[in-house]
Amino acid sequence: MKSEIYDYEERLGRYRRIIAGFGSNGEVALCFLDHLASLGLSIARLSKVAGHLPALLRAIDFNLEDAARRDVERVVAWINRNPSYRELTKRDKKLVLRKLIQYAKVGRYDMDASMPPEVS
Repeated sequence: MKSEIYDYEERLGRYRRIIAGFGSNGEVALCFLDHLASLGLSIARLSKVAGHLPALLRAIDFNLEDAARRDVERVVAWINRNPSYRELTKRDKKLVLRKLIQYAKVGRYDMDASMPPEVS
């Protein structure tokens, strides 16, 4: 019943098409989504994470694999300055950014993966 109301599969497909248009960073983000799916995240959670990625990818003007601490801080500052985001949305976007950078640097995101200094 909920799948008919929210249609997470369709949402996720739409977000994946948008993310694919971001070049090499978009490819990393799509691989990140596939990695999260392989860890067993629900389709609803994947849809939520994918929903945050287009805004983050628009703000990211650097290569994810080569991210420096100042680059990540600049994106976090952009998130914090955005008046249209509520506190929980800011928290979610920063968490997705952290996971995305960790995936781009380490190649995986799970509890055993090391945290790169750029996002620690």
